[in-house]
Amino acid sequence: RMELELLAMKEQLKRKEEERIRLEKEQLKKREVERQREEAFTKWQEKVAREQQQEEETVNHAQTAEEEQTNYLHKDSDSSIQEQHHPILGPQIAHLPYKRIHLTAASKLASLPVYEKQRAYRHDRAKEMAKDKKKTLWMGIPGVISLMEEECGRLSILDGQHRVGMMALLSEEQRKIVERNPNVNVDDGKQSTNNDKVDPLAQLDLDNVLVEVFLPQQKNNNTDTVLVDSNKQKQPPPEEQDDKAIIFTEINKAEPIKLLDLPGVTNKRTRDVIDYAANHFYNAFPEMFSPSQKCRAPHLNLDNLRDALFASEVIKREKVGSGGELVKWMAKKNDELKEVYTSDAGLDGGKKVSENALKKAKKHEFYLGLESTWLYK
Repeated sequence: RMELELLAMKEQLKRKEEERIRLEKEQLKKREVERQREEAFTKWQEKVAREQQQEEETVNHAQTAEEEQTNYLHKDSDSSIQEQHHPILGPQIAHLPYKRIHLTAASKLASLPVYEKQRAYRHDRAKEMAKDKKKTLWMGIPGVISLMEEECGRLSILDGQHRVGMMALLSEEQRKIVERNPNVNVDDGKQSTNNDKVDPLAQLDLDNVLVEVFLPQQKNNNTDTVLVDSNKQKQPPPEEQDDKAIIFTEINKAEPIKLLDLPGVTNKRTRDVIDYAANHFYNAFPEMFSPSQKCRAPHLNLDNLRDALFASEVIKREKVGSGGELVKWMAKKNDELKEVYTSDAGLDGGKKVSENALKKAKKHEFYLGLESTWLYK
């Protein structure tokens, strides 16, 4: 029996080591992707700077820079907007005092970084959205992708990262359609040489996605901002003064974003500890997690779990100092629930769950999704 237990412990340690190595590789890969994106943006900024310098050299020397800016903001949109073309975002169709509107290719959006305080990107959610989108291709891509442009020109996605991921997946499928049917015109989904039926996905326009680009707040001489009405209120915390945080919060107030993901609600350390532990169990028990926030026992939803860990104040109550400590605490709670749900005394004591839910929990030895009382004990 001891030998079996030792073998089991060795196997468990092996799995943990493999999981650690896998996570490290994923982190390295993410860092490399981010480095490449930053490098691409730096090159783009240098290119824009050179183009601006060349334009300034050709301008009439009698015209001042202030006059150029004033004319740019007030020139008639019908006569000049079509001439505005962003090197990444493509054609500009409107320029308002606080934002610009562009028609952008989905492939370009997929290369942009996401606002650092956004909720974590879930590829399985993007895949589910892509699957559902195929049922409503007739409506195109609804809504708008919201970006923020910093004073240095750096762009980041404020809202719509999962829609961008969805479009990247659909764009890849479109590419495969063209490979299988070289005569297909992706713009209208029609073939030029025969009457064979073509996948309707080829008709989806992914080259003209509606994008809004918010601009930094303009400050006046009294240090009050143009877009934020002070109204004799106290100065907000520094995080609330951040342009991206303000816009992101306003966009998502009516969205099902979790409290934990709103800027200013908690500190980065608490969020990192919760994310580490939640992602650990998400990766260790993928069969027990559902992309739906309305999932049933014994399943958990990753965002719901993160929010529940935050709302229950486990970190403060149990004095958790790291993601690893939170993982150990949750593993202990899982073991306690296992004893309850696998003993006759526990089931006879009022623990009522469906037979199928209990069967799946036992199969995967994951019991945290059967109830939520463990968060408060």
